[in-house]
Amino acid sequence: MEVSDHVHLKTSPTATSGRPWFTFKYVTMSDQDIPKSVSARAAMSSLKLDSMGLFDPGSDGVLRSFDGPYKHNVIDAIGLSPAQIKELLDAQEWSQETEDRYRGVDGRRVTDRKALFECPEDSKPREHTEESLKIAMEETKEKNRKLMEQIEKERSEGVDVDAKYACGRAVSDYDLSPRVTQ
Repeated sequence: MEVSDHVHLKTSPTATSGRPWFTFKYVTMSDQDIPKSVSARAAMSSLKLDSMGLFDPGSDGVLRSFDGPYKHNVIDAIGLSPAQIKELLDAQEWSQETEDRYRGVDGRRVTDRKALFECPEDSKPREHTEESLKIAMEETKEKNRKLMEQIEKERSEGVDVDAKYACGRAVSDYDLSPRVTQ
């Protein structure tokens, strides 16, 4: 396997604990043999991350890690399979616009370094100024405060909040298969 600066996941079948474990190596994107069992979250965790940055799946199916918080330069990227894209999307509320945007998309087809690290215009995260970042952080803080109040209220009412608010829990069921026209 040819080594390059493109991110790709390779798995190792066993570890001392008896559980599968993942090792992450840089190999060419043309070696797109990511097992279907590798989750989008595992792919995400393989990317370099800036502590003030963010992850964002582009309309081309490439998951990019951006530095931040102001300019959002791409610091790492990986092409996602349709199943991995669906996994990420299913963790958010459904929208027709999002489903149409990702229908038939396979990020593993993006093999050129320039295409991987230059985000499509429609997928670029909003750049912040100091003031807009401050406002966004305040809004997030308030949203989280309200969410914590809701969780505590539901917990006191006997709701299984651990299951309801679990990370990665599917809240929708996107259909990303290509549409057949007749």
